[in-house]
Amino acid sequence: MKIRPSNKRARKNGWALIAVMSLAATALLMLASVMSWANQNSAVVARNNEYFATTYAAEAATEKALGAMVQDDQDYGSGVVYNETSYYTGLIPTASDNSYWTNYLFSGGTVNNQVLVQLVNATATNVLGPPYSGLISVGATYDIIANAKNRNTEFGITSTVGQKINLGQIPIFQFAIFYQDTMEIDPGATMNITGLVHGNTNIFLDPNSGVTLSFFGDVSASGTINLSENPLDPTSRTGGGSNNFNNVNHVSNVNPMNLPVGTNTSGTATNIAQNVLSILQVPPAGEAPGSTVGTNRLYNQVDLIILVSNGNTITVTSGVDIDGQATVLSNNEWGKFITTNGSFYDGREAQTVDPININVSNLMNWTMSATNSLRTPLANQRGTSLQYVSSIYVADERTLSNAVIITNILSYTTNTAITTTTGFPSAGTYMPGAGVATNTLPTTSSTFPTAGTYIVPPTVTTNATLTSSSVYPAGGTYVTPPAVTTNTTVTITSSYPSAGTYLGTVTNVSGNYKYAKITGYTYDAITGYIYTGITGYTYTGITGVTTNYVYITNWTQFAIPGIVLTNGDLLPPNGLSIATPDPAYIVGNWNVTTNASTPLSLTTSNVANTLPSAVYADAITILSPSWNPANNTTSNYKTASSDTVNAAFLTGNVPSNGSYYSGGVENFPRFLENWTSQNFYYNGSMVEMFPSQIANAPWPGTGTVYSPPTRNWTFDSNFNNPADLPPLTPKVIYITRAQWQMLPPGTTAANF
Repeated sequence: MKIRPSNKRARKNGWALIAVMSLAATALLMLASVMSWANQNSAVVARNNEYFATTYAAEAATEKALGAMVQDDQDYGSGVVYNETSYYTGLIPTASDNSYWTNYLFSGGTVNNQVLVQLVNATATNVLGPPYSGLISVGATYDIIANAKNRNTEFGITSTVGQKINLGQIPIFQFAIFYQDTMEIDPGATMNITGLVHGNTNIFLDPNSGVTLSFFGDVSASGTINLSENPLDPTSRTGGGSNNFNNVNHVSNVNPMNLPVGTNTSGTATNIAQNVLSILQVPPAGEAPGSTVGTNRLYNQVDLIILVSNGNTITVTSGVDIDGQATVLSNNEWGKFITTNGSFYDGREAQTVDPININVSNLMNWTMSATNSLRTPLANQRGTSLQYVSSIYVADERTLSNAVIITNILSYTTNTAITTTTGFPSAGTYMPGAGVATNTLPTTSSTFPTAGTYIVPPTVTTNATLTSSSVYPAGGTYVTPPAVTTNTTVTITSSYPSAGTYLGTVTNVSGNYKYAKITGYTYDAITGYIYTGITGYTYTGITGVTTNYVYITNWTQFAIPGIVLTNGDLLPPNGLSIATPDPAYIVGNWNVTTNASTPLSLTTSNVANTLPSAVYADAITILSPSWNPANNTTSNYKTASSDTVNAAFLTGNVPSNGSYYSGGVENFPRFLENWTSQNFYYNGSMVEMFPSQIANAPWPGTGTVYSPPTRNWTFDSNFNNPADLPPLTPKVIYITRAQWQMLPPGTTAANF
């Protein structure tokens, strides 16, 4: 028997090869799976990266449109934003912003190269929370929607972002106190502040020792709230009093709340103080009322415009917004409530005030009368329920009033020798002012010499005896106002006599008018003028120009203007706001009743029986019911009597500067009498927006020009209702992002 040898080694090698090949195949499958997973994962990451990048691009497109809308709302108001909606749609990121944006195609809805901007609610109302608890913001809500797609990527993803933005506005008189500039409250007696308080910069609180300053509404500052004295206040006071916030919020570093006034011509849109000062001014020649700037001026918004120019010429017309000033009042109408007599001395300014007096009681009687020529235009424009005058603009344009000059001046190099000329050198050729050479003897002239031919005003020669005339002599022909002669008997007529024909008061007797008729005038006539004539000028000629700078100076003041408001116990039916670029003086009780026979809101914080009212002015001074201009020709420290004023104030102040104290909020309304032991009740809203330009003397302290009253001050709670706000109330911007959302591409609906 043959025994065959075993081949076990060969069989073992075969099985090993099969195992190795199986493992290799498995490894290849695993590698392929890993490579496939890696490729898929890489694609997902790339797709996600592209999605996020296009989302950011879409958001950038909405932000570019939003930025322009916010700036226009800030500068000019919501009306401009609405009118410019189509412009904002074209504000997509472009190569001019950055070359990166050439990679993207932007669209709004289904339209390329734009974003979608649409108004969804014109009157959205929001009640705000801290630090503005209870404030009502009213404004427009817009949707901004943008699609973005990268032109140069693998996936071509379109991302869509939508933002809902509230361009809200807060009536500024919803604040008890609002300061554009540094706010200081340093009372020497206990002071309670009701309502909200906001400062657009810093707030300093430093009551005197033993004095409590209490807040009963939220306090906010765009800068800081400091429980100390302002470093620019040089006053040495005891300090150390108590600041009591009564469980209300007090928050620093909040966003500033700016007025959308857009009247700044300097190119600095953030110069809010200059902007607000500008809305009080008469518009310059050529400025259209409907222009972006013109629509913000109070001059273009009021019912009635009063202008007083040289020669004491008084022009009274309807408002620009009523009928383009087409209705011109005769002096038979405006003479019932406007006068320009009764000059007085303002001790704080150390100046005489040449007033424009508005008798509010007579104004109300006129606006309520059937013969009022403005009632029909008002009714046509405002509606029959608003046919009574509720807003007035008044400005003193007489050249003897104080003026502030803000001029760009250059720094110069000059001749080493003095230049001499017979004529005044042209502007820009000399530095400093030209010196004047004069006659050795005075010049005599029968007429008043022209400006620029004399130094110091000419002296006047007059008749040796008084002149008599049957007509009132022309201005400039007499010294001191003419004396009036009248009938020895009283004249009675069935028709009201024309202005200038009677003396004293016209009384109505059984349907007839009884008065003392003017028969003539006696006066000291001017026969000539003597003056020192100018024969030439010497000056240092300018040879070169260097640095540019700005300065502020005042002309020599013969008098300052002043709008004096009297007999304002009862206002016209729709309330009354007065706007002026000049200082304002409120004499006696103001807006204390809606009942002519009973002053229901006198000496009280109850404002249930008041009407909407505000005063907008360069400065606001309170004069008591005891004030008499005839007794205040050289000083003001006369005894006052208790007073009540119910109105919002928007005005300026003279800020602390290291040399003097502003007077603080406690002296925000100015005084000119001795108020010792007297009460001043004030219910309203105090808004400081700019440094005073005309009444710009610093706070004088107490005990000389005035002594302070007992202050009973309260925020007028009526102003929490938008329907009860004073006419012309400005509104501050309060912008909020209501919603941000990623949307399906092509979204055009406004309900996301």
